[in-house]
Amino acid sequence: MAEDWLAYADHLYDELERDSETDEPVGPSKADVADAIRITRAHGIPADQDSLRRLASAMYRTKLKAAATLSRRAEGDYSPDQNLAAFPPVPAAAAAEKPQPSATEEPLTAETLLTLWAAERTPAPATLRAYGGKFRQLTRILGFDDLRRVTPELVVTFKEARLKEGRDAGTVADDVLAMGAVCNWAVKNKKLAGNAFTGLAPTGKRRGPPARDRYEDDEAKALLLAARKEEGWMRWLPWALCFTGARISELVELRRRDIRKEAGVWIFDIVPLAGREGKNDIFQRMVPIHPALVAEGFLDYVAGLRGDADGPLFPSITPDKHGSRIPPATRQSGQWVRGVVGITSAKKGPNHSWRHRLEDELRKVRAPEELVDAITGRYNPRNAGAGYGRGYRGMPDEVLKDLRRVPSPIETQRTDGPGGPAS
Repeated sequence: MAEDWLAYADHLYDELERDSETDEPVGPSKADVADAIRITRAHGIPADQDSLRRLASAMYRTKLKAAATLSRRAEGDYSPDQNLAAFPPVPAAAAAEKPQPSATEEPLTAETLLTLWAAERTPAPATLRAYGGKFRQLTRILGFDDLRRVTPELVVTFKEARLKEGRDAGTVADDVLAMGAVCNWAVKNKKLAGNAFTGLAPTGKRRGPPARDRYEDDEAKALLLAARKEEGWMRWLPWALCFTGARISELVELRRRDIRKEAGVWIFDIVPLAGREGKNDIFQRMVPIHPALVAEGFLDYVAGLRGDADGPLFPSITPDKHGSRIPPATRQSGQWVRGVVGITSAKKGPNHSWRHRLEDELRKVRAPEELVDAITGRYNPRNAGAGYGRGYRGMPDEVLKDLRRVPSPIETQRTDGPGGPAS
């Protein structure tokens, strides 16, 4: 689909090397640099670091052009690709080296297979996009898009190429397992004769230490005190992140009506929308508003918002050209944490370290693991009973009993909570 290729272009942009303070792109991605090294070595071309980076940057621009062309093709535009004139024709001998499709079978493209699989399995939109990205990497490395031509030997080729590009074994294992799961469905449904991915996922330790550290007490205190000096969304985002453990993407696209009462408790009603699709179905949950956030005056802020209840909770965030508040909020909050508050450690994610902190704070108060998952939006089924009942995600009054035991890093400005916005 066209949006899949646009998502691929966004992924390419996200992978670029970035400035640690501004989060702005400053160079090609590690994967493109690895590709440049592989290509120059394969052709016996000596290249210095500057040449490799320029080649990697050119490859990035070419991928963007290809994504734009394929997006147009997906929308039915088959006009000549003006970008092809910049490239020499592929020699016939090189084309003959690639596996050829059977004369009696139509190609089974990744997009076709995923469409069929999704119609039956109904995965979350974010999952479908992620799987599409994995299959696009397979197409990129193998040089063709037909699952019927993929053999175990070619899966090994894919796996080795991804590892050489700098991807860790856990990421490559996720790629192989995800594509293997879709192809296993295809075998059962007579779309494929066999599953070339079976048994080929890298083994061993799949997850290393977390890429981010939690905010310590002194850092959390500095951030919350600094937020008091801000206005609009920057006044409240650090406080909301501190006491919800939510992802920034889950908070900045909330609507005014998403702050409401349930079972007598004020909550953040985090539900999937077109602008904030979740990683999975467990994205949807009711997170109680911590007493410290109430006492700080957050409900007064919500009550003072004007306009429709479907309007944004943080209207002072200017959306980007696609109408999303997530990229600008992520960039600006990162600059604020690094430049204004002065927390510059690369191990501290400006927004995500709050999530690590709350996990630890809930451990300290001995909150049940199922309740912690209900707050943070994780899915860790422990037995068959996990699928019974509403669970803590639908019981904010019960969740609040443990969440309110998490202390505030600083003394709140008052102890009497307001009535909150009309509901």
